[in-house]
Amino acid sequence: MNKGKIELKIEEKIKKNFPTSKFLIKNISYKHKTHKQNIKGDETHFIINLESKKFLKLSRLDRQKFFLKILGDNIIKKIHSISFKLTAPNEKKD
Repeated sequence: MNKGKIELKIEEKIKKNFPTSKFLIKNISYKHKTHKQNIKGDETHFIINLESKKFLKLSRLDRQKFFLKILGDNIIKKIHSISFKLTAPNEKKD
């Protein structure tokens, strides 16, 4: 599947701010197309897994705040749902 503008922008921000990280971005918008409350578009729902040393000393909440700030309102306001798992290297993964 081709990446859309929003997914490419998310990828760009991750690569710029977390250059040595491991990450995966999943666009799961297709699963929500028939929902009544869904906003129109092909880039409305994302799952992001990101592993970075920058998260080593941050709590789960601080990681989320840090990552959302990096994504910025420009991206956040264009999507309906974003879920992420932000981990540090060697951290237990659920």
